[in-house]
Amino acid sequence: TSFVSRAVAARSVMASIQQAQHEMRRMNSAQGNGTYERVAIAPDTKPASDGDCAGCMRIISENMILSSLLIFVPLGIYAQQTAMSKEFIFGFNFMGIIPLAWLIGKATEDLAQQCGETAGGLLNATFGNVVEMLLCVAGIQHDEIAVTKCTLIGSILSNLLLVMGCAFLLGGCFYKEQNFSKLGANIQVSIMCLSVLAIGLPTMAVMQTHDQPTGLLMSRVASVILLLTYLGYIFFQLVTHSYIFESEELTDDEEEAPADLSAIPAGILLAVATVITAVCTESLIGALEGAIKSTGVSREFIGIILLPIIGNAAEHYTAVVVAMRNKMDLSLGVAAGSSCQMALFVAPFTVLAGWCMDKPMDLDFQPFQIGVLFLCVFMCSAILGNGQSNWLVGVMLITAYLQVALIYYYEPSSETEGLLVDPIPPLD
Repeated sequence: TSFVSRAVAARSVMASIQQAQHEMRRMNSAQGNGTYERVAIAPDTKPASDGDCAGCMRIISENMILSSLLIFVPLGIYAQQTAMSKEFIFGFNFMGIIPLAWLIGKATEDLAQQCGETAGGLLNATFGNVVEMLLCVAGIQHDEIAVTKCTLIGSILSNLLLVMGCAFLLGGCFYKEQNFSKLGANIQVSIMCLSVLAIGLPTMAVMQTHDQPTGLLMSRVASVILLLTYLGYIFFQLVTHSYIFESEELTDDEEEAPADLSAIPAGILLAVATVITAVCTESLIGALEGAIKSTGVSREFIGIILLPIIGNAAEHYTAVVVAMRNKMDLSLGVAAGSSCQMALFVAPFTVLAGWCMDKPMDLDFQPFQIGVLFLCVFMCSAILGNGQSNWLVGVMLITAYLQVALIYYYEPSSETEGLLVDPIPPLD
């Protein structure tokens, strides 16, 4: 079905996925002569959706690969209920959460489109990384603190290195040089530098003093400060400096496409997908120990490399597709913006969630992990500083990610043999 849409000017980096998906739909409506099909619209009116049923069919037909993965959702639930082997429970739920994350993103996009710019930006900011939040909460409940911390670090690294690297590489295959907002990129890099500082200080303090209870208290106070900073970050992009993140490539004569789903069905889909995702993440983390024993990989590899794939798969696809269409501000907003949200929102949220559950979740990440995060942020700051990208830049980012994956793949799976992460002992 050919229809016209418009990439809405980005009011927030957290809303970049929504904007990028609109751009993908607009580009799909391009005609063979390089122009866009036009629809006559009366003044002060918006194009009407052709119904929720047709919208559901369009969602499925335009994303057949992700839609086909939904078969793993009932398989994962069935495997859990029938007490199948842990590796099957882990594998089925792992594959099932990927399309659920996509449905959450799609429902959030359609709901935000009908809530206005400010409310829509806040909605995207809240649900942008809900899968990672559910994974972290489930990890804390099962006392998998090391895996939870690795998931936080891994999600940041995955977005900065793998997602952004693939976007630069594939975009560079179609365009010799690609440009993006240097000022917006510098702000996102500054946020990531702040995250390294916020995570590194508690780590260095505990490493120096060996006073873990004080480090835990320090982490909880720092998490509150980071959440307040995150609110200021949203206000900065939604209200006071939204022009920084607006795409200069957009024109006012392109009409906005209607959401595939109206507000009520989108809200229902969002709620149902979130609840099912919570069930699947609970089963996934519960089967983690058996999966480690059967596969021989370490907790760190699962947390740093595998679990971030669940939440980043849909974002990865979106960032790459819009980069291939030379919409680098949108692509960068998806990749770097998600990393900023993980650092400023999900990480402190996880610490406070552990506080509520009386679990020793803190910001004491191991020195090796802090070193990896610091080097990756340093590398990204050097790459994003000139406001240009090409395919070689993408190769460098992907190479860095493969190096990190290689280190954690060969990390011993035994907790007593591991050199990178020492499990946190329970507090008295």
